Amino acid sequence: MPSRRIAYSLLALLLAIMAGEVGYLYWEDHQPKESPYDPIIAEVAREDGIDPFLVRALVWRESRFEPTTLGTAQEHGLMQVTPAVGEAWAKSIKMADFKDDDLFNPVVNIRAGTWYLSHAIRHWSQTDDPVTFGLAEYNAGRSNALKWVDPNDPQNHIAFMDRITFPSTQKYVETILAKRDEYRVDLAKNRWYRDNGTPAVTLSP
Repeated sequence: MPSRRIAYSLLALLLAIMAGEVGYLYWEDHQPKESPYDPIIAEVAREDGIDPFLVRALVWRESRFEPTTLGTAQEHGLMQVTPAVGEAWAKSIKMADFKDDDLFNPVVNIRAGTWYLSHAIRHWSQTDDPVTFGLAEYNAGRSNALKWVDPNDPQNHIAFMDRITFPSTQKYVETILAKRDEYRVDLAKNRWYRDNGTPAVTLSP
């Protein structure tokens, strides 16, 4: 039955090709899409000495790259920056006539949010993982983050994570760190991130 064997072989080959195409389409569909905000994310992150992939992951978590997002506590824009943080950032750069709605401007928002994140991470620079502590502070505030420090092991980020009393904050930190690591692989050759190198100030582990 040579003809039947040939038919089976052709069918097997066709199924293999189809499976390969499906696999490629799945892979392609699950690659991170380039965002119009990637240039400013990469630029500002490097200026502030932070891993650009971390900032992008935070933007993804906070707003899914939607610049008009408004949170229930009046957090604005891509990085969900509060008006108080926006005002503090504006004061730090001597920006006159700052208005809350300026935070819907992607450039302003990314600069203000990254500025705040960098300060949060630097505050925890003596710990074994300043990024973990800094993300918790970004999400829940410094007063809460200070409560979660283990008095017996204040520099240990694992002990810190175990003491976080807000499940949403634990999930927030874990999700952003996982997405950061995903971006480091998937965007390694992206034109805006491929020259990432080492941040001016090494703040991530």
